Amino acid sequence: MARTGLTKTQVREIRAQLLAAGRHPSADAVRRALGDTGSMSTIHKYLKELAAEDPAIAVQRDDTVRQLHAIVERLADQLHADAERRVRALQEEHARVLHARDAELAALRARVAELEGQAPHAGTQPDRPPRRGERGVKGFGDFGGLLSDSRCGRRDTSAFTIVLAGARSDLLAGLA
Repeated sequence: MARTGLTKTQVREIRAQLLAAGRHPSADAVRRALGDTGSMSTIHKYLKELAAEDPAIAVQRDDTVRQLHAIVERLADQLHADAERRVRALQEEHARVLHARDAELAALRARVAELEGQAPHAGTQPDRPPRRGERGVKGFGDFGGLLSDSRCGRRDTSAFTIVLAGARSDLLAGLA
């Protein structure tokens, strides 16, 4: 016996029943309602044709598209407003921190100027190292001349020169 195929009328009836029951007429739902018979591709093809024939469904689809576009636009506007608000807050925080750092830098510069004013050599040239033979250095004295004098053969019998010479002789003895 030859098998009869699924007709568009059958799919239309099942679709109407599903819609009346408040269910979505998907290809799976239609196939189940038909008793698990019929090709899914055929059911899908008939459902697509029926949807194109029914102007109410086309209007519903257009409404859905418009509503989705409106939702996406509102969401985009909200995201942009939120981003702008965050950027403004970060810019304000940056300006506040920068102002605080500038104030701190000005205070440090004022403190440096104050300390420079209290220094004993205020208004004069900064200290320079003494020149060879110059005796104006306070503290321990000028040891640069001792080193050069000991190399030239000049005899200095101070305790420092003796210790310095002894250290050199110990180093030279260790090398030999």
